[in-house]
Amino acid sequence: MLIGSQRSMQKTLLSVLNSKMFVNRLFAKIFEISEHLLNANKEINVYTICELLKNNEIEDVRYLQENFITNVNYKFYVDKIQESYFDRLIERASSQKDLDYIREEQEKYVDTSQLLSIAHNSEELLTNEYENQKIITTGFPSIDKKLGCMQGGDFIILAGATGMGKTCMMINLVGSMANLGFKVDIFSLEMSLRQLQNRLICSQTRVNASKFRTKSFADYEIRVYEKYINEKLPKLPIKICAEYNITVDRIRDMERKSDSDIAFIDYLGLINGNNNKSTYDRISDISRELKLTALELNKPIVAIHQLHRGYADRADKTPRLSDLRDSGKIEQDADIVCFVHRPAYYEPNKCSECDLQFLIAKSRHTGGNTRVDLFYDATTQTVKEKSSL
Repeated sequence: MLIGSQRSMQKTLLSVLNSKMFVNRLFAKIFEISEHLLNANKEINVYTICELLKNNEIEDVRYLQENFITNVNYKFYVDKIQESYFDRLIERASSQKDLDYIREEQEKYVDTSQLLSIAHNSEELLTNEYENQKIITTGFPSIDKKLGCMQGGDFIILAGATGMGKTCMMINLVGSMANLGFKVDIFSLEMSLRQLQNRLICSQTRVNASKFRTKSFADYEIRVYEKYINEKLPKLPIKICAEYNITVDRIRDMERKSDSDIAFIDYLGLINGNNNKSTYDRISDISRELKLTALELNKPIVAIHQLHRGYADRADKTPRLSDLRDSGKIEQDADIVCFVHRPAYYEPNKCSECDLQFLIAKSRHTGGNTRVDLFYDATTQTVKEKSSL
């Protein structure tokens, strides 16, 4: 954990953890070596640590070398280690004396390093942060007007019930952003590369998307489709991850090396996590890790998510924050929560099939409870501004 960290963060970690907190003996040993190096005023890095390890232990350290924690996300992992350690102590406690000892241990390892002066680095507000912060827009003027923009560190949830068009909305946002020049990465855990390519091409060319599966393109549609593949598609700054069984750590590793401006994940519930935990805890951990990843990498991360089944039993089918599936923590972690809703799905006789509502339920920056009305074409998988019709 300490490999590659800055000296100040190494000191902080060593002050809030202890080797006895680690169940894994190798991790405990690495921690003890790090303490020794720090007390000896020696540099802590992979080389100085490996010098004090056995040959059969060195290979196991290589993964840690590439997955060190940062100033942004270290608190999350420290909390997890401490939580597991104190849970073990509590399970073994059998007297008031044991509980008093646990309380003393908890106080001993409280991290106060993040209590900073209100003036801390404030001189950078109008220099580094203000001048270098990239402003990312969706390319949908009506959405941008109410959402503002997206910036590095934003964790955004795009949710909706099954069949509402979440992935369709994502693909149209991706295409619109790419046409503006923004570099976009997609982690699709549900659709193949070919499926995504087809849906993007059809949304941009207005060709019937289902005809690709049935091989029933008309001659003119084939020409339009082929022209887009040859002339437009190669110019779009979009990359799609070909891995489908993926963790947040893997996403973080890839995005750390990617030059993308924004990353989309379809969808949050399919990301691999700790399967020994309940679904609620697993999704809560994934949500928090995605928020920390967005902060660490200083880029927006958009995760598609579903609604729980009880949503459909309500008279008013308009989605709410409480409808987010599996974990209430998602609402807390997200900077922005948007819903995709098509009223005609539930009331086909009253509403048009072409009506799609983009609901901004939460936005830390601009406020929530706003709605954007868009045009939806299921045949071509197209979403566009109503004003452009």
